[in-house]
Amino acid sequence: MPKQYKLKGASLDAIRVKAEQQYGPGARIVSAEKVTNPGIAGLFAANRYEATIEVPAEGSTQLANSSCRFDGSERQQVRASWDAHLGGEAQLAGAAHLGAAAHALQGPAIAALLEQADAAEMDLHRPAAAVSTASPDFAGMLEQLGKEFRAPAAAVGHAVPVPVPAPLAGSGSLIVLLGLGDDALGPALEMSIAEGGSDVRTAGALTAFGHLHVAGRQGATAARAQAVLTGQTVLVAYGLGRPREAVTHAADIAALAADQLWLVSDAGRKAEDTAAWVRALSAALTAERVRVDALAVFGASETGSPETVNGLGLPIGWVDGKPARVAVLGKVD
Repeated sequence: MPKQYKLKGASLDAIRVKAEQQYGPGARIVSAEKVTNPGIAGLFAANRYEATIEVPAEGSTQLANSSCRFDGSERQQVRASWDAHLGGEAQLAGAAHLGAAAHALQGPAIAALLEQADAAEMDLHRPAAAVSTASPDFAGMLEQLGKEFRAPAAAVGHAVPVPVPAPLAGSGSLIVLLGLGDDALGPALEMSIAEGGSDVRTAGALTAFGHLHVAGRQGATAARAQAVLTGQTVLVAYGLGRPREAVTHAADIAALAADQLWLVSDAGRKAEDTAAWVRALSAALTAERVRVDALAVFGASETGSPETVNGLGLPIGWVDGKPARVAVLGKVD
């Protein structure tokens, strides 16, 4: 069975080269996403790509020419992400897998799509224009800055379908789950069971009997190395302490350099209280150039309004001990 890994880079070509160096010529890109760091009101904005790499199992007869090249379906994914970005979507949680649609396109349509994708990538790497405080648009930029730190819009009614995120698999991959108190430990253990047995550890303000504690980048690197030897994924349950303490952990979270970052939320807690500490933590993580990839929810079956977690603006991938079927929760009648 082929294995999948996550790689990041400034362009898909850079990811392709990195994938072939790390995993061999059989590695190929199966999905890709353009991630935009908006900076401060457009200042110091930066862009990068995140791609899922599939590596065939040993002994596979997959041809080398199907390696990690930038093919039509991947360019279509880049174009879809770019269009959503220009259309002002609140947050693009992930690029939908459009491989099947690529086969339905014929000659001229594919050529036009590739040309558009190339133009989008050129725009991505074009240096940003200098901005002066004397510019007449500077006041408008400050206003936009305020809007970026307001509460995210509810996920219900997204114009673009949001794919359901799944826990990353792969030997040595590091997944970090962030939660208040000991909230992150339960979902981490559940994901481990679903995976068939992962290396579950703790970090931050959380400790648990029988689980090793990860402290800083060195501890995370050591955990990865051990997991490579045992063929496991590392799941770190990170304790944020109390709500007002969550924001103080941003730098320590960034130091772990996780491959995937999940936020754990109790659907039964007051929505306004949860949104307050999540916004503060997300802003602090953005300053550290880190973003949250997905939301794990518990207590959804014990409340009449589980859909309030949609207001956090994160795609839901785990609900009450099981993988989510949709990325947003519906209202209970």
